[in-house]
Amino acid sequence: MISRKRLTAGLAVAALVAATAACSSGGSSSGGTSDGTGMVLINTSPYKGDIITPVAKPTITFTADTTGKPYDIKAMTSGHVTLLYFGYTTCPDQCPLTMANTAAALRILPKADAAKITVLFVTVDPTHDTLARLRYWLGQFNPAFVGLRGTLSQIQQAARQTGVPVGSAPEKGPDGTYAYAHGTEMLAYSTNNTAYESFFPSTPPANMAHDLALLVAGHHP
Repeated sequence: MISRKRLTAGLAVAALVAATAACSSGGSSSGGTSDGTGMVLINTSPYKGDIITPVAKPTITFTADTTGKPYDIKAMTSGHVTLLYFGYTTCPDQCPLTMANTAAALRILPKADAAKITVLFVTVDPTHDTLARLRYWLGQFNPAFVGLRGTLSQIQQAARQTGVPVGSAPEKGPDGTYAYAHGTEMLAYSTNNTAYESFFPSTPPANMAHDLALLVAGHHP
């Protein structure tokens, strides 16, 4: 996986966690990053999210929880500011926190701006996350959020296109519980179908709202 990505917590797949043991589930919010020498590099960008290597919007079709019909991500969201997140509804921490923060950020924005932002949640657990389950769970945060479901092959394909790490199988505990390893970043796509930044569960809603307002206005990081 590319180095700009960080992996989730939860009860992640052991091999995947071992490979990314030094990673953190939180985004950088201090306005600076280390250059590896102990020096702190000050971020002069007006954006408060994590600036990333540009990522093209995935060209793949899932099934939407709102209609049960095919949902071509690139075609359906073309020209829209789009937030894309991979997760699952029984995730104990990072997924609900990300959705709650995103909903809070949209409430900060003027309604006209919030209406121009599409939030997509791709389940990494198609076995348990039915369309009805996705609709119910996302509706607790914001009824406008769109849940997407597909085959494991489709999910892995989309993950590879975006560079977001997603585990290939759940880790089952002795009590029958299970968890999936997945990247905790939410990719923020500009109106040109390219993401230049991402938000992590630790990104404050106010910071998200600040950047989303810039993206809606047509600015790119």
